Amino acid sequence: MIQNNELRRNWRINWLRSVQEVADCATQERMWLDKENTNPHFSFVEYLCCYFNGLSLEDGYRRAVSGGLLTSGEAKAVAAFHGIFDAYRPPNGDYDHEAILADPKWNDVVLKAQQAQAALLDIIDDTDERLSLTEP
Repeated sequence: MIQNNELRRNWRINWLRSVQEVADCATQERMWLDKENTNPHFSFVEYLCCYFNGLSLEDGYRRAVSGGLLTSGEAKAVAAFHGIFDAYRPPNGDYDHEAILADPKWNDVVLKAQQAQAALLDIIDDTDERLSLTEP
């Protein structure tokens, strides 16, 4: 059981960090546009892959809820964000960060992530999870 609790906790921390990263437009601007940044994690593609592929959310939250990784209330809190992020297509491809950051549709994704972040903060009490959701 401890192993399952650890897996759940790690999944949740990674999930909350992913929501935080998409909600954090200041870090996106700073890292995505930094020509000297060599960390591939700080890119649109990695944010997308970490959220959808890394968390196995390509088909939504049904499996995560049924697997006990999060509650249906938590899934509901991020549903609008999940949908708009899934539907988002960058204007000039996945690697033109300037175009993505200037895209009003990306701004809508960031806004939905911020709204999800606020809704989750109303639900989640765990200190480490709250930090993962709020700290860059």
